[in-house]
Amino acid sequence: MKEQVLAANDIVAVIGERIALKQKGRDYVGLCPFHDDHKPSMSVSPTKQIFKCWSCGTGGDVIKFVQLYEKVDFRNALELLAKRAGLDFRTGPEREASREAREALQQAMNWARDWFHRNLNSPLGREALAYADRRGISRESLESFRIGFAPDSWSALFDAAGRVGVPARVLHQAGLVSQARNGNTVDRFRNRLIFPIHDSLGRIIAFGGRTLGDDPAKYLNSPETALFSKSRILYGFDRARRPIGNQRSAIVVEGYLDAILLAQNGFDHAVATLGTAVTEAHIKLLTPSAETIYLCFDGDVAGETAAERAVETSLRSGADVRVAMFPVGKDPADCLLEDGAESFSEYLQSARDALQFKWERTVRAFEGGNRAARRKAVETYLQFVARLTSERGSVDPLQQGLLIGRLSELLAIPAATVHEMLESVRRSGPRGVRPSSREVVEAAAYDEAIQGVSEALVNTIEEIFGLLLVRPECYRLLDDAIVDVAAEVPVWRDFLAMLADVLELEGVYTRAEIIRRCDDPVLCDLIGRACQRTVAETSVEEAFLSARARLTSELEALRLSGLRQALHASGGETAAAEAKWRELLSLAGRQTATLLPAEYRLKTPKV
Repeated sequence: MKEQVLAANDIVAVIGERIALKQKGRDYVGLCPFHDDHKPSMSVSPTKQIFKCWSCGTGGDVIKFVQLYEKVDFRNALELLAKRAGLDFRTGPEREASREAREALQQAMNWARDWFHRNLNSPLGREALAYADRRGISRESLESFRIGFAPDSWSALFDAAGRVGVPARVLHQAGLVSQARNGNTVDRFRNRLIFPIHDSLGRIIAFGGRTLGDDPAKYLNSPETALFSKSRILYGFDRARRPIGNQRSAIVVEGYLDAILLAQNGFDHAVATLGTAVTEAHIKLLTPSAETIYLCFDGDVAGETAAERAVETSLRSGADVRVAMFPVGKDPADCLLEDGAESFSEYLQSARDALQFKWERTVRAFEGGNRAARRKAVETYLQFVARLTSERGSVDPLQQGLLIGRLSELLAIPAATVHEMLESVRRSGPRGVRPSSREVVEAAAYDEAIQGVSEALVNTIEEIFGLLLVRPECYRLLDDAIVDVAAEVPVWRDFLAMLADVLELEGVYTRAEIIRRCDDPVLCDLIGRACQRTVAETSVEEAFLSARARLTSELEALRLSGLRQALHASGGETAAAEAKWRELLSLAGRQTATLLPAEYRLKTPKV
């Protein structure tokens, strides 16, 4: 796909659509958009299809330019260019529906956004406009964010859609309507201020609604659809992407209103989560452009708890994460409306770095002032850091150094001693570093995914996957047996699909890239186990071929066992039984005395 995109997009044309270029000899020159350029220092070569700034050093192909200019990751840059060239770009979840079906969904969402917005500006939306005014949303923001209104009716949207020919089936797929218990089709959003939700490329994919009545569900989002996954989307990111890149920082809040009011008051690099905790996918959206991430949550127990969860997720990315906490009972929107933008800026300037925030929370949990309480706080904090810096963690070494220095000051002992304490906690394993509840759930989920599969198959497949991660060249050694076995376990199938997707997009993959792309907890647990099964080998390829051979033998052993059971059940009285007997003899002749090493021996199935 990458080569198709490069071939279909002339670099001079693409860059020329964004900045002014002037021909100079065989090449073109222009002002570099990636630094404060006062004379044309960027050169674009139509023959080599590359660009290069001779002042700041930035350069690359057309995909790299779009990544940097549009502040998007590789995949989104590829998608933008594919769309520009009219190429079909369908991977991952897009395989679940045809292009025509997705286009129908998109058209329905576009229609619904316009319908909601028209309602807000009609007599029906008078009370909704009054509510927006009370919350401080300007008319300019209402227009800019295309905010709308869903009438207090069971079927206003459904009826309006029918009049313009939007099929009921598409409305269901888009999450705009649902089926009531009595079988009637009803609108999902009723009597709510509506906030359109867009993906990173600005396409409408979902809606959020704030009740204007007494509905106990104050906020309601669209359900998960072929277009929308709330754990991967940040509200307002399509608008904030470029400001985030310009300021090299992002503000993360918890609600639509917070994000809108921040943008309205000059903080246009703000985004909001959609009723979920901050996920690794959210952080991956931000880190390509944001060097610093400010977490701005409500000043109550729930807000502090959400911030603490977000801190651990964010630290795994290696980003500079800071936490701005507000007084109890206040959220970022309240701060802006009551105290102004300058006061909000002061909260950002005084934001605690993530490790300091976690330390203060830990100390508060063991308040008492006595030596035992302080020792317990230190132990708990060390366990937290050790968990982060384990194989699946990613706290930056510089952050570790800052942490060690902070603990050294706290305990009045040398930094080297603190370092030894941390290493001791790591070495103590499960007793010293208790797994988080999330890790326990992930491990349980993976164990459930492979339930019923023989231990030998699990061990061998995990070893094969580990070798694939260590040496991508082994991918060409995959055979039908491996693919067929993986197809029987969804998480194994997803792993191979991820490798295939990255190969299709980039032509090559690395273990670091696969781990970076992994958002599903169960898949991450599989990758962690696969990495643990891979030891240093003089020849990774030989190890892969050996594991592949063991897998084949194991499959034959399982088939042999199945044939024996089938033969026993038949009593040996039919022609089919005779055929099974011959197949049994053939398979048995191919078995060796020891199919697998002791650690891979097949467990006797439980009946």
